[in-house]
Amino acid sequence: MRCPRSSADATLEQVEERRVFACPECRGMYLAKGELDALAEPHEGDLEYSTLDLDSFDHPDASPTTECPACGGGVMEKVEFNVHTGIILDFCRSCGGFWLDGGELDRINAEVRTLEEAGREVPDPPFLSLVKALWTLVS
Repeated sequence: MRCPRSSADATLEQVEERRVFACPECRGMYLAKGELDALAEPHEGDLEYSTLDLDSFDHPDASPTTECPACGGGVMEKVEFNVHTGIILDFCRSCGGFWLDGGELDRINAEVRTLEEAGREVPDPPFLSLVKALWTLVS
């Protein structure tokens, strides 16, 4: 696989417990469908779905558009990670993969940590607390 940014040969590298194609020059990486959720900090929900759901696929970005390095399924589209983060990723509709430029996984993980911390700080509304208590009694 060739890096869409530097045209260098991307190599398989170990990231967490996954092997992904990464560029030795620009540090960008290709993540197949499902790998973004697997590599991101521990979180609730589906990051890939929340990134793609209702996205406009029209985001200005310093990086030029590129063809998917994995499937060649056409030009990858620009999506904003998890809405209003300013982290613009390249997404392939054909194979469901993402190209992350160097440092974007670190930025995603910082955002996920912030969201998870904010979620712990916000108490459940009284009605939800009541439903959880009743569910515990029924279970």
